[in-house]
Amino acid sequence: MAMALRLYLLLIVFVSSAIVSFSLYEDQVGLMDWHQRYIGKVKHAVFHTQKTGRKRVIVSTEENVVASLDLRHGEIFWRHVLGTKDAIDGVDIALGKYVITLSSEGSMLRAWNLPDGQMVWETSLHSAQHSKSLLSVPVNLKFDKDYSILVFGGGYLHAVSPIDGELLWKKDFTAEGFEVQRVLQPLESSIVYVLGFLHSSEAIVYQIDSKSGEVVAEKSKAFPGRFSGEISAVSNDKVVVLDSTRSILVTISFVDGEISFQKTLISSLVEDSGEAEILSPLLSNMLAVKVNKRTIFVRVGDQGKLEMVDSLSDETAMSDSLPVADDQVAFASVHHEGSKIHLTVKLVDDLDTVLLRESIQMDQHRGRVDRVFINNYIKTDRSNGFRALIVMEDHSLLLLQQGAIVWSREEGLASVTDVTTAELPVEKDGVSVAKVEHTLVDWLKV
Repeated sequence: MAMALRLYLLLIVFVSSAIVSFSLYEDQVGLMDWHQRYIGKVKHAVFHTQKTGRKRVIVSTEENVVASLDLRHGEIFWRHVLGTKDAIDGVDIALGKYVITLSSEGSMLRAWNLPDGQMVWETSLHSAQHSKSLLSVPVNLKFDKDYSILVFGGGYLHAVSPIDGELLWKKDFTAEGFEVQRVLQPLESSIVYVLGFLHSSEAIVYQIDSKSGEVVAEKSKAFPGRFSGEISAVSNDKVVVLDSTRSILVTISFVDGEISFQKTLISSLVEDSGEAEILSPLLSNMLAVKVNKRTIFVRVGDQGKLEMVDSLSDETAMSDSLPVADDQVAFASVHHEGSKIHLTVKLVDDLDTVLLRESIQMDQHRGRVDRVFINNYIKTDRSNGFRALIVMEDHSLLLLQQGAIVWSREEGLASVTDVTTAELPVEKDGVSVAKVEHTLVDWLKV
C-alpha cells in the first residue's frame, strides 16, 4: 500500500512538471512575434478618388483576394479571401459606394460596401457551359441607379440590380457553336449590343433592350475565313479581331446593327511581320498588337481603316485608356531599364503629345513591369497629374507619383508552398548581412 502511494505521488509530481514546462508566461498570452497580411499578385485595379472620403484603390488578385488599399500609404483597409475555386473574373464600382466582383467563371456576383468591406448582397447566376466571363458596369451606373449591371457567363447574359442584387432578366446564348465575345452598351443608350462568333466563321450581333431583355434586332454576316478569337473593342460600334492565320486584322463594324468587315494585312503595317497577338489594354479607337518582339499601336479610322502610328519594345507594359480633361483620352506605358523605371503618359489621339514623362530609381531585382493601372487628378495649377499603380514580375506592387515611389508592397510571399528556417551569419568578411539584402544568395556563395 505504501509503495502504491509513493508511486502515485511521483506520478503527480511528473505530470505537474510536464505541464509547467509547456506553459506560457502570463504576459505572453495572446501575443505573437509578428504577423503579415498579403493580397497576392494584382490583376485588376479600380481607383476611387472622390473629393470626400478616403482615397483608395480596389484590387483583385490571382490568389482570389479582393481588397481595398489606402492610396496614400498602401495599407489594407479591408480584404476578403475567396475560395480556391472562386477565382475573380472582374471588379468595378457601382453607385459610388459598392465594390462589384464577378467570380467562379461568371456564376457568382457580389457587392461589398466600399468603406468597410461588408458584403451587401450576393447573387448566384445560372451557368450551363464553360464560356468567357464578362462584367459590364455602365458608366452611368457610377451614380445612376436606373441602370443595371450586365454579366455574361456560363452561356447566359444577366441583368442584375445594383441595389439589392435582384436578377432582372437573363438571355440564353448557349446555342451550339456560338461564342459571345463582347457585351457593349453605348453611353446613355437603352440598347445592349452582344457580339459573338458562330463556329468562328460568322459574326452575329444582337440588339437587346436593357430594360426588358427582349431581342430588338439580330444581324449576321459570314466571314470568308475563320476568326482566331483574339479581339479588342476599340469603340461602341467597332472591334478588331485576328483571323486564324494571325496575319490579318479584321475590323468588324456594326453601326445600327449592320455588320461590315474590313481586312488589313499585318505585313502592310509593319515590315518582316510574323504571327501577331492582340494585347489586352483597352484603348479608345486604337489597339496594341505584338509583332516580332515589338508592340505596335494601330489606330482605327472612322471607316475601319487601320494605320500603324507608333511602336515600343515588347518589355513595355501599357494601361487601359483613361478620360482626362477637355474630353481627351490618355494611356500610360511603363518599362524597367537597369536601375530605373520609365513612365510615359500620352494622348491616344495624338501620340506626339506627352502629358508626363518620368524616370524613377528602383531596385533591379524586381524584374520587368507586368501590369500598369493609371489614375489622374487635378493639381493646384489646374493641370493634370497622374499616379500609376504597377505590378512587377516578382509580384510586388508599387505606386508611382510625381517622380517617386510613394509606397510599395512585397506580395511574393502571398502564396507560401514550403518553409525552412536558417540562421544567417551576422556578417561575413567584415560585410554586414543588412548591406547585401538584395544580393544575399550571391553573397553567401562567396
